[in-house]
Amino acid sequence: MNVKIEAIERDKGKKSDLNALRKEGFIPGIIYGEGKEGMRISLPKIPFLKEYNKTIGEISFFDITLNGKEYQTIIKERQVHPVSREFVHLDFLKIHKGKTITVNVPIKTKGHSQGEQAGGLLEVLMRKIEVSCLPKDIPENIEIDVSELNIGETIHLTDIELVNVHTELPGDTPLIAVRAPKKEEEVTPEEEAAEGEESEKEKTEEESSEERSSKE
Repeated sequence: MNVKIEAIERDKGKKSDLNALRKEGFIPGIIYGEGKEGMRISLPKIPFLKEYNKTIGEISFFDITLNGKEYQTIIKERQVHPVSREFVHLDFLKIHKGKTITVNVPIKTKGHSQGEQAGGLLEVLMRKIEVSCLPKDIPENIEIDVSELNIGETIHLTDIELVNVHTELPGDTPLIAVRAPKKEEEVTPEEEAAEGEESEKEKTEEESSEERSSKE
């Protein structure tokens, strides 16, 4: 998905300047890949979030217009507030055509596994896979069909097909699994007898205590 957004150039500034910028309704950011220090920008918060929310769960390109020039980028890093979870800073990486780029591509499951239908629990062990490829080959997501997965089975990296992308992860990296449902802890006859004796003992002690109290 390609998202077009307008940005405003900003000075380096101090931390207090960035806080003031946020209060005015902007998100501070920077575009790397164009000069050593990158280009510092401000993004209008509401218009940006409106477009950003359309991209959740997939890799997207952000075409940022700055001073009349457009830069094709991807988000490299997001900094969020620990309480409000709002963006406090965004790092963008400029895309250079014909140059390999490394990105984290989200995993998306497809289907309803046989293991789940039998009462198992589907676990996504990895939410994203780091891959390297040309910009034109970046997948929006990596879709994995789990419909044939049974209880106790796991899908590993070698079980999926990655087209025109490379990853440094080992082939036996587990991605998705179906676990057996947790069984309720069974109580043995010996444990039941022990619990009964303990309850009877507590009852006897309570009765003895009541008798002493009545005599007093």
